[in-house]
Amino acid sequence: MKVFISYHRADTKAREHIEDLLKDNDIPFYAVPKDMNFDGENHQYIKDTILQEMYGCDVLLCIVGKDTYTRPHVDWELHEALKGDIRTRKGVLAVMLENRRDNKNDIDYATFPNRLEDNEDYIVIEQYASLQDRLKEALDETLDNSRNREIQVNNRRPPMPLRQEKYFDAN
Repeated sequence: MKVFISYHRADTKAREHIEDLLKDNDIPFYAVPKDMNFDGENHQYIKDTILQEMYGCDVLLCIVGKDTYTRPHVDWELHEALKGDIRTRKGVLAVMLENRRDNKNDIDYATFPNRLEDNEDYIVIEQYASLQDRLKEALDETLDNSRNREIQVNNRRPPMPLRQEKYFDAN
């Protein structure tokens, strides 16, 4: 099993912690490197570059922070992960961060990614605080869901449009 980490750059510290958990459990993963420079590139190029890495993964782990629902690239990654049937779709694990005002048992859908909401029966949702204890179990559950013919995905919502201008990092 290989995991693709989908995240908003504002949640980089959580991503680093999750990478450590994956390493500790000998689970291969890919996340866009912190030093990857997309300055001056167009958003379609960025999307294509990231998605090429995602195709070799079995599970998409989406870090859901307070602003994740506004991020077009995260939405595109989720859209791609949910494409196809049981042979091509990815398992999806949503990890809810503490910077949100809600939790997995009481989700604020106004700030929860729409594509995750559309697929609540398919995705697995975990709290960031419990991930250390539940990582392997949650990943196994996502793989089981991705292979279960009886669990359908809803991917009819069009992806969020990417910006047309070139990307320039604010850092």
